[in-house]
Amino acid sequence: MHKQITYTGMIWLLAAQVVVMLPFLFDLPIWLLPVLLFAAGWRLRVLSGAALQPGNVIKALLIVLGIGGLVLSGLKFPSLDAMATLLLLGFAFKSLEVAQRRDALVVIFIGYFLVALHFLYAQSITAALYGMVSMIVLTGALVGVQQSVAEFSAGQQVRFNLRLSVFMLLQCLPLMLVIFVFAPRLPPLWSLPMPTGQAKMGVSDRMAPGDIEKLSQSDALAFRVTFKGKKPAQHELYWRGMVFNHFDGREWRQFERDIDPQQVQSALLTNYRWQPDALRLQGEPIAYEAVYEKTGQPWLFTLTPAVDVEGDVLRGADYRVMARQDLQAPFLLKAVSYPDSQRDLALAPELRQLALHLPETGDARTRDLAQQLWRETGTEQAYLDRVLARFRDQRFEYTLKPPTLSASDTIDAFLFESQRGFCAHYAGSFVFLMRAAGIPARVVVGYQGGEWNAAGDYLAIHQYDAHAWAEVWLTGQGWVRIDPTTMVAPSRTEQGLEAAMQAEGSFLADSMFSVRKIAWLNGIRQQLDTVQYGWRRWVLGYDGAEQAALLKSLLGTFSVQGVALLMGGGLQRLACCGWCCWG
Repeated sequence: MHKQITYTGMIWLLAAQVVVMLPFLFDLPIWLLPVLLFAAGWRLRVLSGAALQPGNVIKALLIVLGIGGLVLSGLKFPSLDAMATLLLLGFAFKSLEVAQRRDALVVIFIGYFLVALHFLYAQSITAALYGMVSMIVLTGALVGVQQSVAEFSAGQQVRFNLRLSVFMLLQCLPLMLVIFVFAPRLPPLWSLPMPTGQAKMGVSDRMAPGDIEKLSQSDALAFRVTFKGKKPAQHELYWRGMVFNHFDGREWRQFERDIDPQQVQSALLTNYRWQPDALRLQGEPIAYEAVYEKTGQPWLFTLTPAVDVEGDVLRGADYRVMARQDLQAPFLLKAVSYPDSQRDLALAPELRQLALHLPETGDARTRDLAQQLWRETGTEQAYLDRVLARFRDQRFEYTLKPPTLSASDTIDAFLFESQRGFCAHYAGSFVFLMRAAGIPARVVVGYQGGEWNAAGDYLAIHQYDAHAWAEVWLTGQGWVRIDPTTMVAPSRTEQGLEAAMQAEGSFLADSMFSVRKIAWLNGIRQQLDTVQYGWRRWVLGYDGAEQAALLKSLLGTFSVQGVALLMGGGLQRLACCGWCCWG
């Protein structure tokens, strides 16, 4: 039996390697592709008699250069990125010594592993379809390296190999479905640090004038929500993320000093922990499921207060919900919220102190205005109404193109000079005015509203829905949500940002190629988004809990033995079907 790989077989192998490596180039060093092409090109020249087989010295030199490139790429070790790059280097260099069919088989089997590995980087339906294409080409290469050129013409060989590859993979489909549905969801035995070099997306953990305006120019998806019952009114959809208590004169932050998400988690587990006893539940509950996109951050967004929450999350005394790890993959959360509930009727001294903090100096005109209005009103509610009336009655303007404020006294500059701003300007200045009068207040950032997808029956929240609002603590009422932006632009919460910016024409002005601007493409976008959401919800979201619910509906009170019997029976039937077809 002739075991030398043919020239045509090598072409198949090169094509399969390129197809497998291409999607990694979006996440890993792009110089990996030239390395593969160089190695495969050398091998093809060897097969055609134009070059000699590389010696051990050259192979060793290439390995040293590859490892040097890995080090210079700045990838952390150990990490998924570093290990994947190392494996791809071996995958590419293996082409240099492919002479026998068994060498080609090693390359192909590594290729199958790499197809699976790429799903750690992307789990979209597009990535799944590309993975299927990669499997077809790899299996075609598996067939191709077993053939001699004399069997077919080049065109016949391509058609035959691809047809046989598709047929072989289709035969595996029933078994794949059985394994997907019934195989136990086991936790990993070990893990590597996930990719961290990706840019963080979404709402940041600090807010300065101009931050949310920049985010509002992005039509990237933030998360999708499915309601168990009737969808709440648009103006009630305030998706709470973080609470900002500290103001340094220009920037709002969560805490007095910068702390990383791990330290925030520690605070939520100790002196800033969730206090369910501080809640007085009232009103109708809202049950929903949210699937969050990958952001590289742990922040989650829920209706306030989220009382019943399913998922690996933490909750804080300020009613935030956050994941225990940065979101490097879609994240499913199930929650029940009671938006009409009363929160913190008795405010703890440390929380009161946080909610009254102001810089010792700066913004003197705003402080004087607060004292004047307080003397003229005298009660919390009257003072609050008077401040809101100023936003409504004076010449304040809601705009995505606010002027740049001075480096100091930013509140004064906004309230008394520019009077043009976005939600961050209104929320920040409102909270400052409340605190200057001795009323506890804080800034809340998250998202407001969302785009209803009637075809999929869900709400899609995009980055341009990012929003900032305020909360004030009132005697006898606890924390109350106040959105001063609605005094200037009521259409922002009633109809969304696009309607609010219609006159200015600044909605997604920086996104020249956004499909939202073309009506017929926008309809297709929504249909595709429905498919994508179904993939996220029912395929990627098929976790241990979903599996347990399905098995319970199928088997009643199921057991491991029951699952094993079911899988055994299914495999036996598949084997019988295969035997009958073969016969």
